[in-house]
This record gives sequence, structure tokens and C-alpha cells, in this order.
Amino acid sequence: MSRRLVLVDSSAFIEADRDPGGAVAEGVVAAVRDGRAATCDVVLAELLTGCRTPAEYRKTQLVLGGLAWLPLTEECWTRAAALGFNLRRSGITVPLTDRPVVAIARVHVADLLHCDSHFDLIGATPDTT
Repeated sequence: MSRRLVLVDSSAFIEADRDPGGAVAEGVVAAVRDGRAATCDVVLAELLTGCRTPAEYRKTQLVLGGLAWLPLTEECWTRAAALGFNLRRSGITVPLTDRPVVAIARVHVADLLHCDSHFDLIGATPDTT
């Protein structure tokens, strides 16, 4: 079993909340339990944007604040841009927010737990030009 950190994407948090007994929820719970769950600026911003009340907003901040933090560095942005360039050359367009998440996972050598087909499209696309 890998001991690497697991960057939990917002799509995985949302799916785990929607289906608490499902496989994605089990993956989130296992990563948290093992102390391997991580988050980043993009995931935090996406999840906070979706909060319905100030209380939910504060709770989300508190929960995510307890996870390992993977910073969005200049290298991450550079690699996210290269991902976009390489994907576009292959005829694939993915949302801007997904590319830095992939770059963060790659730069920090973390696994990525998600429930978003855009990440499957990105796959092994190189993040350099």
C-alpha cells in the first residue's frame, strides 16, 4: 500500500458527501484515517464556493485545515499551463481549475483521489513542453 499523500479533489469530497457508503467515501475516509489526506488552494476555493451557509463555510474551512496542505507553487502554475497547451494540441479541453490540481499532485508526488472524468482525460499528458 502506498504511503504517499492523497490529494482529495473537490469532486471526491462532494461524492463522499452524496454517497457516504460508496467507494469514493471509503477512499476519503481511509486517506483521512491514515493521515495521508491532503488538500490545496483550488480544492478549498471550490468547496467553500459551494457552501450554503456561513456555518457550513466555517466547518469546511476547519475540516480542510486539518489536512496536509500542498501549496500551489509557481512550478505548479507553469506545469498547469503546459498541461493545457499539450491537451489543446490533442483536441482536449478541460477546465482551468482541474489543471492546477493535477500539477499540484504531480509536483508534490501525491496520489489524486477524484470523481471527475476530466482527470481521466488528462491522464498521462505531459506537463512540460
